[in-house]
Amino acid sequence: LLAGAEAIRNQRSAQRAGRELDWSESFDEDAIPLEDRGWGELFVTMQEVHNGLLAAMSYYGLIEQAQATARGRSTAEHREAMAQLLAPFSAVAAANPRAQFPTALAAQEILSAAPLNHLYSKRMVAQDGVNQGAALLLCSVGAARKLGIPAQRWVFLHGLAQGEELKLSEREDPSRSPMLEAVLGSALQQAGKTMDEIDLIDIYSCFPCAVSAVADCLGLPLDGSRPLTLTGGLAYFGGPGNNYVMHSLAEAVSQLQARPGGHALVTSVGGMLSKLGAGIYSTEPCRTDWAAAETTISPHFLAPRPVVEAPEGGRIISYLVNYHGGAAAQANVLAETETGGRFVATTAPGDGQTPAAMLAADPAGRLVTVSVAEGGALHFQLA
Repeated sequence: LLAGAEAIRNQRSAQRAGRELDWSESFDEDAIPLEDRGWGELFVTMQEVHNGLLAAMSYYGLIEQAQATARGRSTAEHREAMAQLLAPFSAVAAANPRAQFPTALAAQEILSAAPLNHLYSKRMVAQDGVNQGAALLLCSVGAARKLGIPAQRWVFLHGLAQGEELKLSEREDPSRSPMLEAVLGSALQQAGKTMDEIDLIDIYSCFPCAVSAVADCLGLPLDGSRPLTLTGGLAYFGGPGNNYVMHSLAEAVSQLQARPGGHALVTSVGGMLSKLGAGIYSTEPCRTDWAAAETTISPHFLAPRPVVEAPEGGRIISYLVNYHGGAAAQANVLAETETGGRFVATTAPGDGQTPAAMLAADPAGRLVTVSVAEGGALHFQLA
């Protein structure tokens, strides 16, 4: 039995009310040993951290801007496209009794919500202030029979692949992910299916670029003509910090049980579009020997760009203007030196002129000068 839950909404409500909740529990560690896996993997460079890239939204904002640049879109055009992409997600959430934010929103309502940076409004990003839990029973056919589970409720894994992308600064093209393309292709190949044979889709949707990255790999439309979520997505169904995909899997299982013979694709993301996974499921039996199957994609085909520790300058390949109190407050750039090295830099404290200039005219492709500050920070200005 696999289970996971979040109660972040309760925790935040208690903090606002000045209450301290007791989250302690007692159990027999000998009978039920607790496995502490620590903090997990580090998906970022220390240069990124030293230059203020702490929140996931900052990293995804850089990916998002790179996608906008690759598509030749202005900020306004890309924001409109994101809102059009997400409005159908909110409609799915509105019809889902388990959604935490079950309100169908028009694209304009998504656009006009409080700005978080030059691209995202609050209604475009994952909402982790939720109380949500999900569970799955994973067992063999023999165990299912012994438990008396009717065969029509069985759902089988048909395709599975996972892989890990380079750190953002090291990626050849931050607007796309070759590893994601490999993962999706491998899962479909294992299942012996094409996207035309997939009936249900749930794409991990922490930020719009996570959805469009998958859609681009698979040739899926972004206009809502083909549903890309089963739950409503992390911005509207809710984004439990560590367990969303169990919700999307539970929803996929439920919907597959109602349409025997159908196939569902569920994708997952961890880190900064770093850990990537895809699974294909169906009520049709599958005889794959998963113990022998190759499900992890080797990253041997990914060539990391070198990170330059003390650059004098470079050319902007992506950027982000962060807001505070509804106004531009600070900016970051992902830039490239003449020799192909990469670096991340931030505006100096008190520099309001540079973020304002970046909002006034798209700085993608512009040159920047850089000075090294204390603590490993790199301060940039437009050249």
